[in-house]
Amino acid sequence: MLISKKILVGITGSIAAYKSLYLISRLVQNGCDVKVVATKSALQFVGSASIEGLTGNRVYNDLFESGTVMSHINLIKWCDLFIIAPATANAINKIASGIADDLLTSLALARDASTPFLIAPAMNTNMYFNPATQTSIAKLTEYGVIVLPTAEGYLACGDEGAGKLLEPEIILNFIKANLIKKERPKKKLKILITAGGTKENIDGVRYITNLSTGKTASELANYFSARGHPVDYLSSNDAIRPGLVNDICHFEDFESLDSKLKLSLDANDYDVVIHNAAVSDFSPVALTAKNVKIDLPSNKKISSGVEDVSIILKRNHKILARIRDYSSKKKIMIVGFKFTNTQNPDERKEAVKKLLTESNCDLVVQNDLSDRTNGIQRNFNLYDKNGIINSSEDPFSLAMQLENYFETNTGNAT
Repeated sequence: MLISKKILVGITGSIAAYKSLYLISRLVQNGCDVKVVATKSALQFVGSASIEGLTGNRVYNDLFESGTVMSHINLIKWCDLFIIAPATANAINKIASGIADDLLTSLALARDASTPFLIAPAMNTNMYFNPATQTSIAKLTEYGVIVLPTAEGYLACGDEGAGKLLEPEIILNFIKANLIKKERPKKKLKILITAGGTKENIDGVRYITNLSTGKTASELANYFSARGHPVDYLSSNDAIRPGLVNDICHFEDFESLDSKLKLSLDANDYDVVIHNAAVSDFSPVALTAKNVKIDLPSNKKISSGVEDVSIILKRNHKILARIRDYSSKKKIMIVGFKFTNTQNPDERKEAVKKLLTESNCDLVVQNDLSDRTNGIQRNFNLYDKNGIINSSEDPFSLAMQLENYFETNTGNAT
């Protein structure tokens, strides 16, 4: 949650401006006081009434409007963070050149360097990769502006490629991460985070996997990176990528995760391992069809014409239970995750207790399938060997609670 934070949102004339309404709504839901500066062209895409209805504040637009002629100074002094989303190529290039010919660009020029300033670009692919735009982005980054990446996909003009505005939830995570940069941690911790789900290959086309998207792990990684902790990220290929982490290594199946995790733990003195990856308990080793046995994984696609296929699975060892043995640093803090599928609180607690005992980890984060909606997980319960410590409604709150625990207890791990 971002209670009592004052966020100044700039909106420019992009067709993606409608997404800014959802971003504003999410900021308000997080307890923020939001004020909006919109260019005249932005108001061709979204109306003042919608913005005012969401924020409870008037929309600022005119640099010379009576009673607001000092808005470019007062608003930038007022806010804890300034973000332009979406930011057109025109706005980016003007700001990088120091042009201040309207209220929004004047705010950009008048900002205090201590106030986080984020820009979320949105434009056609060719406009995004135009040398003028790329030079402006590089210049802004050099000036200390946080220029967010763009997504890739289908654009409003019909083209496909980069330049697409990031989804509001991702932008929200960048805002959260940059707000907490002001308050530095008590001590820096070297952290390894695993993310995503393993894929146990059957024949190169088919595989056994799970529900994991890597979203929770990516938000944890963004938080700890923004706080200044060095973060290594070991992720499945299709998991959500954290925007603030550069050192990312990928795994495919159980064997590659186990091997790469072991190598990384042996080569690095991690203080903390957050093992969020969803690991397959079983891997396919053979398939029987029409009394013919095929070793798995198969190099050829198995015909879909066969019936009554039987797959033999072997049980995999628990990686979580071996992390301390793999690690070159024995006093390492280990966090495991227990994903349950039961409404019975006693069954949930018993599952956590079993994992704490068998895996010899310090903390377990329990979450349940019933709290998962559209791939987004809510409600996390944090346990140690003495029982539940606290609960969190989202990954950001969980990350704050984990950091507080790490700062107090690292070096005392079992």
